[in-house]
Amino acid sequence: MSGLNWAVTVAGVVAFAASSYAVVGDAGIRSWASAAAGRAWTRWVAAAGVLVSSAAAWSFTVSPPTGAYLFAAGGVFGFAAASLAAAGAADVASAASGDGSVGRRVRAFWYAAATEFRVTRYGLVVSVAGFALASLAGGVSVDPVLRTVGALSLGGVLACVMGLAAVGVFVPGSRNESAARDVERAS
Repeated sequence: MSGLNWAVTVAGVVAFAASSYAVVGDAGIRSWASAAAGRAWTRWVAAAGVLVSSAAAWSFTVSPPTGAYLFAAGGVFGFAAASLAAAGAADVASAASGDGSVGRRVRAFWYAAATEFRVTRYGLVVSVAGFALASLAGGVSVDPVLRTVGALSLGGVLACVMGLAAVGVFVPGSRNESAARDVERAS
């Protein structure tokens, strides 16, 4: 990878992580995302990610560059849906844990993301798949634009792995019964 592509990859990680942080950090978005309308809208964004990724799979057989661009777009939709769902989970976890310790808040967030806001995980999985396929296609391409999209997609993959870590996917035994009761009451 060239120096420019490394810079694009790092910029991609920073941009995706910062955008997700901005979405989850905004109280208005958190409140909206935890409401019924926000949950429904989040599912529609996730479905759009799946549809775009499905179209990319078909398109890739006809035109690999177009397929790679669509895989990257599907990754963006999946990441956006996961960020909105994480905002909803954060709102519910905040209401569930109140002024509890940081550990209690994190456990409540993990539980809410795993049960009440499943799009956090599903959206990140769709996003990882789309970004990974786009980055693979960009990595073997000689087209500079497609290589740049591939490098940006690699940054998206890394941001998704960070997102999966943030929602507790890699933590064994992250379920906590008291956090579960608090989240179920707050939902």
